[in-house]
Amino acid sequence: MAEVTAKARRGRGGGFLPFLLLLPAVGLMLALYAYPFVSSIYRSFLGSKGALSVANYAKVRELYWRDVFFSLEISVLSTALAALVSIALAAYLRLSTGWFARFIGAIYRFPIFIPFVVVAQMMRTFLAPHGLLNIFLAQIGLVNIDAPLELLNWKGLTFGFVWKQAPFMALIVLSGFEMVDDTFIEAARSVGARLPQVIVRILIPMSRASISVALILAFTSTVGTFTLPYMLIGGQVPTTVTVDIAHRVTYFGDYGVANALGTLSYLMVLALAIYYLRYTVRKGIYEYQEG
Repeated sequence: MAEVTAKARRGRGGGFLPFLLLLPAVGLMLALYAYPFVSSIYRSFLGSKGALSVANYAKVRELYWRDVFFSLEISVLSTALAALVSIALAAYLRLSTGWFARFIGAIYRFPIFIPFVVVAQMMRTFLAPHGLLNIFLAQIGLVNIDAPLELLNWKGLTFGFVWKQAPFMALIVLSGFEMVDDTFIEAARSVGARLPQVIVRILIPMSRASISVALILAFTSTVGTFTLPYMLIGGQVPTTVTVDIAHRVTYFGDYGVANALGTLSYLMVLALAIYYLRYTVRKGIYEYQEG
C-alpha cells in the first residue's frame, strides 16, 4: 500500500512538470504580448482626466473614420491581389519542370527577406513621377514624361503590398500544392481537364488550409505595416491607421486616441486571428492523436 501511494504521489507531481517547463515561455508571451494588448484596450477608454469614457473613440470617428475604412479597404484589396498572384505563381512552380520554372523558383523568395523600409524606398524610386517606371513607359511611348502616371497614392501602395506579400503567400501555398499527390492531377488531365480546371478544381480545394493560413498572415501583416504607407502616402488624406497612430503620438502625445486607433486595428484582424488560432489548435490535436 505504501508503494502504491508513493507512485501515486510521483504521478501527481509529474503532472505539473510540463506546466513548469512551459511557464517561462508562457510568462514571456504574457509580458510581451498579452499585457500590452490588454493595456492598450483599457487605456483607449481613459479620458484626459483618467476616468472611463468613449471620448477617444469619438475623436477617432470625427478625425480618422475615413482612414480606418481606407486601411481596411487597402488591406483587403492588397491581400486579394496578392492571393491571386501567389496562387498563379505556386501553380506554375508546381506543374512546370523546365529550366525557367527552376529559375523562378530560385528567385521569387527574395522579397520575403527585404525589410519593409527598404521596400518603401524602392517603391518611391520606382513609382515616382520621374521614377524608373515612368521613364521606362516614356521610352516605349506609352506615357508622356511631362504628364507621368501618379502612383504615389493608393495604387502604388497596393502595388507595394502585393510585391512584398505575394512571394510570402506563394511559399505557403506552394507547400500545400506540393502535398497534392500527382495521381489526382494526372487523373484530372486524363479526363480532359485543362490547366485552369486543374488549379481551380484540384489544387485549390485540396490546399484550402494552406491558402487560408497565407491569407490570414498576409492580411494581419498588411494591417499592421507602418513604413510602406508612411513613406509612400504619409502626407496624404486618407492614409492608414498606423500612420495616424504615429502622428497622434509624435506630434500630440495623445496616447488615448492612438490606443483607440490600435484597438480598431485589433478588431480588423480579430476574426481572422481567432480562425487561425482555432485552426492551429485543431491541427495540433489531430497530429497528436495521429502520433
